[in-house]
Amino acid sequence: METEDSAWSIHPTYAQVRDVLDTLNAGLLLRTVEGRILFANDRMLHWIEYTAEELDGQNFRMLIPDELLPAMEEELREIHSGDERLRVGVLKRKSGRTLPVVFCPHLLKKGEDTIAVVAIVMDLGEVQTARRVDGGPGGALGESLQRIAGELQTISLFAGSSSVGEIPHDHPDIAQLSPREREILAELIAGLRVPAIAEKLFISPHTVRNHLKSMYRKLDVSDQTALIERIRGLGRERPRRP
Repeated sequence: METEDSAWSIHPTYAQVRDVLDTLNAGLLLRTVEGRILFANDRMLHWIEYTAEELDGQNFRMLIPDELLPAMEEELREIHSGDERLRVGVLKRKSGRTLPVVFCPHLLKKGEDTIAVVAIVMDLGEVQTARRVDGGPGGALGESLQRIAGELQTISLFAGSSSVGEIPHDHPDIAQLSPREREILAELIAGLRVPAIAEKLFISPHTVRNHLKSMYRKLDVSDQTALIERIRGLGRERPRRP
């Protein structure tokens, strides 16, 4: 699939992307240019000892030791100017312990504008066990990061993404959902995460998760990613009106 305003060619499913990252023994972190965290994969969460809910919407600078923040700001200026070389850095875990890492930043662009930064992160102590990859921005790793970022955007892990399209409310599978479930589904498709949905609808995150579990059961899926893919599939099944 190719989008109108980019040259992304999206082939893998998110599960395949996750498997590739596991093979690379790597974490994945996506953030806005301003620093707001958009997504971290399970390996990254394990390393830094946070849950997805704790990180959601937070500034990634919380993961940098205070004494290294001035140096990091200079690194950020270089990255945002287009310098995508591999770098060595240090992450601060929730417990306060530190983790030396190697990371490869990649700018995610929409047209000429940089809208986010996606980084592959590796534990410096385990780099010797990682698969060798091409680190050049125009090489295999750069192309892989572009595909990964495109796939994540496609399944609406970026806040505010509407790439899934319109929810087919007239489809029988959607009709079986309760009004509140359809309301939560619309916010999920719009790119909001559980805490933001709860705040917007004036309910608790626990209630949102309960409604999500109910939708998983009704639509025969296992998680949010599968739910979004299911809705995309229902949209394609709906016959086009003349």
